[in-house]
Amino acid sequence: MPDEADRADARIEAAVMDAIARARRSPSLPYTGHCHWCAEPTADGRRFCDTDCRDAWERDHARRRRS
Repeated sequence: MPDEADRADARIEAAVMDAIARARRSPSLPYTGHCHWCAEPTADGRRFCDTDCRDAWERDHARRRRS
C-alpha cells in the first residue's frame, strides 16, 4: 500500500511529465539576432533582449492561442 511519500512522488512525476509535454508542444522561436518582442539586437543566441520582453511575448502568445 503506497504511503504519503509515494503519492507525493507520483504527483511530482506527473507534474514534471506534464511540463515536459507542454514544452514540447510550444513553438520554438528561431534565433534572428533581434528580440522577438521589441526588435532590439540580441547576442549569444538569445531570442529576447530581457525578461520583460520575454514575459510580454509569452502573455501575448498565450492570449492569441486562447482566442
